[in-house]
Amino acid sequence: MMDVRTGDAGVEFLERLLERSERNPDRSRPASAAPQYDKLSTAQQVGRFHDLMVAAERFGAIEVQRGRRDRGHLIERVRVRDPDLLARHLGRSTASATAQRAREELLPVAATGESWVASLLDEMTGRWARGEAAYRLTAAQTEAAKEFFTLLASISRQEARGLDARTFSFRATNDTKAFDRHASRLAAIVGIQTGQPGAAADVVWTSIGLERYSHPVHLKGPIVVEGASGRIVDGRTRPFASVHPEMLSQLSVLERPTAILTIENYASFNRQVREIEDGSLVVYTGGFPAAGVIELLSKALTSVSGDVPFLHWGDVDAGGVRIFKYLEENLPRGPRPHLMTKELAQKSGQPADADPGLASIARSDSAVRDLAEWLAFGSDVRHLEQEALEPERPSE
Repeated sequence: MMDVRTGDAGVEFLERLLERSERNPDRSRPASAAPQYDKLSTAQQVGRFHDLMVAAERFGAIEVQRGRRDRGHLIERVRVRDPDLLARHLGRSTASATAQRAREELLPVAATGESWVASLLDEMTGRWARGEAAYRLTAAQTEAAKEFFTLLASISRQEARGLDARTFSFRATNDTKAFDRHASRLAAIVGIQTGQPGAAADVVWTSIGLERYSHPVHLKGPIVVEGASGRIVDGRTRPFASVHPEMLSQLSVLERPTAILTIENYASFNRQVREIEDGSLVVYTGGFPAAGVIELLSKALTSVSGDVPFLHWGDVDAGGVRIFKYLEENLPRGPRPHLMTKELAQKSGQPADADPGLASIARSDSAVRDLAEWLAFGSDVRHLEQEALEPERPSE
């Protein structure tokens, strides 16, 4: 085993070589790299670097290729000869060995769930074996991963149904906050398993029967909630009103709104309801709309005639387009874009990279398919945050 010193250029060079080798274990040519002599500022540092390479070569871990003729005293390139020996020489286990140990420790937990939980562990093990993190967990984080798989296995056994998040978390892990620590990665994986990839977390929790205490839906417009003792909420209240999803069964539309407008961003929502008085029903989605937002909009859209314009205002970027598509797919009728155009983005937006991941929306019948096409494949793409624009009256 070599003398490993923190910050040593030679050790860091060998670590990077090993990481390259582990990242692509099936590569046809061994991982290699040329030393960066410009980062070795003294003759002592160069000498130390050469000594480390010679020692690693004698150990059988690497192969050193020296320069020709007048550069024979310099190392031209270093190739990995044996990744396992290189890891031993550096005083650590290979990524594949670490990944396998993690799998052995986690498998008894994963096996208590449905088969897809163990399949997920296999997927993560493969990524760990390449030295990568999987769902923001590394192979070394076995305790956190064990907690994560305990929650997943319990969800797969439908043990979350009918419980709030804290109660479920305590019953599954004996820790009320464990669920919150893993909520984003749980939502991503469970969303895929339930056929809702990319769905808002609240939508995912609803699909498995988990009661996350829902946030109120903020709105402004001719909507009321009636209770046994009279009117509980009046949507015409200034600057806006908030309706808890549990009140939606008592909600009704007072009169025909001039339009229904959903708004992705909180600042833009606040400006719209304060500055534009036109009889519209304005609803804040908070990014991807939660189940309560979808339920309220569904009720409003079915309560008014189909000639009431329905529009959505969001960012002109990948997230905004996906939110728009989500509304189209989950409501009785889809919206039209409001202030979401290529022309506005070109005028007021910021340069951005194209995102080919929007290709499926570009090929769909979505009302934003042309915008998705430009954002996915355009040569002059720009993103526009809706806060950069002044609020406007929804067009009919």
